[in-house]
Amino acid sequence: MRLGIDLGTTRTVIARVDGGRYPIVSIDTGLGSAEWVPGACAERADGTRVHGWEALAADDAPALLRSVKRAISGLPADAIVEALPSRPTAAALLDEHVAHVLACVRRALSLANDAPISAMIAVPANATSRQRWLTLEAFRRAGVEVLGLVNEPTAAGIEYAHRHLGLDNKRSPKRYLVVYDLGGGTFDTSAISLKGRLFELLATEGIARLGGDDLDEAILALALERAGLDVRSFDAATHARLADAARAAKEALGPHSKNAMIDLAMALPDAAPIVVPAADVLRACEPLVDRTLAMIDSLLASLPAHGIDPEDARQLGAVYVVGGGAAFVGVLKALRAKLGRKVEIAPVPHAATAIGLAVAADEDAGIFVKEAVTRHFGVWREAQGGREKIFDPIFDKGAANVPVEDTSADSSGPIVAERRYRPRHTVGHLRFLECARRDVDGGPAGEITPWREILFPYDPALKDEGDLRDRTPQPLLGREEIREQYRYGADGSISVRIDNLTSGYGRTFELGRIE
Repeated sequence: MRLGIDLGTTRTVIARVDGGRYPIVSIDTGLGSAEWVPGACAERADGTRVHGWEALAADDAPALLRSVKRAISGLPADAIVEALPSRPTAAALLDEHVAHVLACVRRALSLANDAPISAMIAVPANATSRQRWLTLEAFRRAGVEVLGLVNEPTAAGIEYAHRHLGLDNKRSPKRYLVVYDLGGGTFDTSAISLKGRLFELLATEGIARLGGDDLDEAILALALERAGLDVRSFDAATHARLADAARAAKEALGPHSKNAMIDLAMALPDAAPIVVPAADVLRACEPLVDRTLAMIDSLLASLPAHGIDPEDARQLGAVYVVGGGAAFVGVLKALRAKLGRKVEIAPVPHAATAIGLAVAADEDAGIFVKEAVTRHFGVWREAQGGREKIFDPIFDKGAANVPVEDTSADSSGPIVAERRYRPRHTVGHLRFLECARRDVDGGPAGEITPWREILFPYDPALKDEGDLRDRTPQPLLGREEIREQYRYGADGSISVRIDNLTSGYGRTFELGRIE
């Protein structure tokens, strides 16, 4: 069975490959069916944890996470998730959630527990490499053959081209597509090149913690203010259910709606519904929507570097609106005011990414994906004899994967980089990080995520020592030549091979696999 799995912040949507068709998998909710699995996790009083629809139905659970992905966002694999009393690690909680999603899929498709599953998996374009690795490993540990890891906007672009242009669109004047992807917890906007069956990520911008959840919180704050209630007075489980009430009101709001009704009784049985004018809801959400529009401006400004004139409307296929949060009427109103008739919402916004992933997973579709580095990755190095630290950018945002000539779904080779130098000290202490942007001096800026720190023995006398943490670096007179070889994989993993070329020894470090 080949699937496309969009593991979203608040909803996971699955599409399957079925003889050139890509239907959405219908999931049993216990009371009916739905096209997604909620990203929720609840912990009952006895310490047992349940996920998805069962979590949302667990009225007796004192602890409720509305989103597992948001709860672990930015955490190392072995970090504790403090929001749950049992304090699981981030990796263990994600493993549980992925296993639950797959169990739902197997039941829906009547698959045996040992029936093989192959899948294309999506991640936000601006996800950190740590998030990419955690996602990849969770599916692998669940027994899934991961065909590839695709950025969510690229997958949505595949769905758009499959439905609109066919996959042999070489004669089309449309050179690119802008995807506006507002999910439950993240926002991405990306420019995707449209070249037949090759889908190339040209440029991307995004906000790691802005999505439909944040719109829900803005609407909830407005409703509670009208009700004279203080959001700080509720526990986490009640707050999560109140936010679900705000989400239901948001999704019910249409272009001609006069009012929005927030049913507080979903969490507070004795509370009356709160009716808020639709205009007030739009104003409450406007600052969040404006932040996404600023990202589109930044994205369009980067396109001339790719030979694209953003002022030439003939080159643009559409501004394609996808994601669970994108159907909010305030988003569409703001986008159309800014970009006009080119704005097009996906027929099924919450499932566009999953359908595109299923197309990419289909061997007969022959899709080739050429992704790009979506965050800067580099290392702090010593300069001026150790008196200063400088940032060395190993992989810059926008660097493209090297396409390879094959017909597999994974059609991108690794990006490689190399450094050579003669060190001044006996032990190298390399501190790796990634960041959303670089400042005017080239240093890391924006959202910064520290990576693993590694120690390497530049002095051959230390090459057999297992632990170098207690070694105080001593001067080394530049006799040794060191080579670092980096590989950035199509799945976002990064490894480095460090060799002492003079003395003939080296080590390989999988940078994303050990926190």
